[in-house]
Amino acid sequence: MVGRHARQRTWRRRGTAGAIVLVVLAVALWAMDLLRADGCAAADVEPARTGTALHYQGSAGNCSITGGEMYASVSAEEYAGSEACGGYLDVKGPRGTVRVQVVDSCATCRPGELDLSMAAFSRIADPRSGVARVAYHSVRDPELGHGLAVRVRKGSTTAWLALQVLDHGNPLRKVEVREKDRWRALERGSDSYWVAEGGAGAGPFDLQVTDVHGQHATVRGVDLAPEEIQRTTARLYGAAPAGVAPAPSGSPAPPAAEHVRGRC
Repeated sequence: MVGRHARQRTWRRRGTAGAIVLVVLAVALWAMDLLRADGCAAADVEPARTGTALHYQGSAGNCSITGGEMYASVSAEEYAGSEACGGYLDVKGPRGTVRVQVVDSCATCRPGELDLSMAAFSRIADPRSGVARVAYHSVRDPELGHGLAVRVRKGSTTAWLALQVLDHGNPLRKVEVREKDRWRALERGSDSYWVAEGGAGAGPFDLQVTDVHGQHATVRGVDLAPEEIQRTTARLYGAAPAGVAPAPSGSPAPPAAEHVRGRC
């Protein structure tokens, strides 16, 4: 690789028309396999897309999260102003399938192109190839090991508040903060922080988090504590698995997630 999000656009058409047809059919079968592997995919997730994947080494991207070792950057169109941040994709290539978290926008990617971490790319293709044909789709309700977490941005005060919701699984549609007897919608930034211009007071804050499927959870007692990751037991879907630690003692205990589920 020459640099981050570097590209090798030297595709050449090879073989006969019959070989091309076989490649197209193989990619179509990958897409069908992805839909069959996820019982909710056909009803609740957009159809699998086909395209290409490359690899890069990076750190926290525009989403301000690291994504561990299995992460991906998507085109500006699919990033959609940070709407994709924190969501998950199942990506199928010649060697198999890998689940990755969306952590960044790839400025040089066209729709259908993914930049994967080296660890993720190695799961689906030979990294020496540099590029691979893939099929991928978003994952609804991926299994997570934590409840929702909140990080208040450095520089936040009683007069200006920016916060980020972590470990939500599905992409988010809306984050609101309670102001007396009403919920106030926050503005989403391109870095996946949600901003309350004019602030929301000294806190603690109650938040309502809603994902793209309409599932929602209430998080209570978020402190105005910049850069501190405040973990909770609230979830947008599912139940807390055995072994998940409760909220730290001294912190208001958040309720169980309130959620609206589809038929899956």
